[in-house]
This record gives sequence, C-alpha cells and structure tokens, in this order.
Amino acid sequence: MNRLLLAAAIVVLSGCVATTEPPITTIEPAPTPPSPSRVLHRLVLTSPQGQGALELRRESRLQNGTETVTDSASGAIVMADDIGNWRFAYTKTSLEGVGLSQDEWLVGLHALSVIVTNTSGGDVDIDWEQCVFVDPTGRTHRTIHRGVQLNQLTAPLLPSRLAAGATLNEFIFPAGGVRFNAPPGRGGSLWNAPAVFERLVPGSGFSITLALKRGETPAPRTFTFSAVAPPAS
Repeated sequence: MNRLLLAAAIVVLSGCVATTEPPITTIEPAPTPPSPSRVLHRLVLTSPQGQGALELRRESRLQNGTETVTDSASGAIVMADDIGNWRFAYTKTSLEGVGLSQDEWLVGLHALSVIVTNTSGGDVDIDWEQCVFVDPTGRTHRTIHRGVQLNQLTAPLLPSRLAAGATLNEFIFPAGGVRFNAPPGRGGSLWNAPAVFERLVPGSGFSITLALKRGETPAPRTFTFSAVAPPAS
C-alpha cells in the first residue's frame, strides 16, 4: 500500500514540474567577405614623361542585400623640369557622385594631387583662372583646387605665388560638373559631381594645363596622362 501511495505521489509531483523549452536562437547571416580588390586602371604621365604610376583599386562587399564599393588609390608619378620637382597622386575629396553606372553612387571622389617644389631660383605664380582640365572626351573645364570654397565656384579664382624653394600642395578637379542639389535617392541637397578619375578605362586619358608665370614671363605647363591596363598577374 505504501509503495502505491509513493508511486502516485511521484506521478503527481512530476505533473507539477514546469516544462522548460529550449531558448530560441536566431542565426544572423554572416557578412559577405569583401571580394578581392581589382585594379580599375593604372595612370601614367605620357607628356612630359614621368616615372612611376598610379593605381585605382576597387573592393566590393555585399551587406544586407546591398552591394557597397570602396575605391582606394596608391602609387605616385614624379618628374622634374626647370620649374621644380613634381609629384602626382590620387587623393580623396568630400565630393560625392555617380560612379561607373547611373545606379552607383560613390562617396569621396578622387582628385589629382599635385605637389611641386620650386627649384627655379625665383618666384612662380599660378593663375588658377587660366588653368584648364581637358577630360577624356576632349571637353575643357575650369579647375577646382584645394583653396577653392565650393560655394564660390563661379567667383574669380585668386592666383597663388610659389616662392623659390617653397612647396605647393594642391589637387585638381574639373569644375564643370560640380553642383549643389538633391540627387535622386540621396534624401537631401549636397555637393556632387560625376566621377571623373574613377571612370577612366585603359586607352582613355586627360590633361591639365597650369598657367604659370616666372616674373612677367608666361611659363605654362601641360601634363598629359593616360590610363593603361594593369599588368597581368
């Protein structure tokens, strides 16, 4: 009898124990690792001939179903003439804009960095108002340089004086396509322009003409750049 009562008590107690369900675990998809970067193009100075090359690379990543791309630049081009020692590279700006296709938006468009150390023995003036950027289609543009405020794009550009032995650190970007507006899908107004250097493909190129003066003597310099295919890996 005692055994029957004990067994019944065990059955009753076991029925009173709360059932503990295993916790629900949500598995989030892991971010897709970035694809191996690819070289969009290499840039060389063809006239006058320079040493070295620039490379523009692209890395893409898929996150939350949206592909994002990141462009990065490396390398430098150097040359020397009777004005000074020149160095060209790519540098990022605060501009945004349409990239390789209409549905691609790039943040931080590249510009051409220009660094020159004056070894001429005298002062050199740069008339920015007369400097010209010729794009891959042959169209000419006024230039934007580091000292220009975007809200004063249409104002006359003040000249710069580079004293003997001094170094000028500037960048060049064509002013023609720069706008302050609300691009479709961006949710507000911002400074933007179509990408220029990111769109270069092997076989294309551009040139810049810097309106230099040594005293009262004009000494313009034209630099012609060409995009070439990257070397086979």
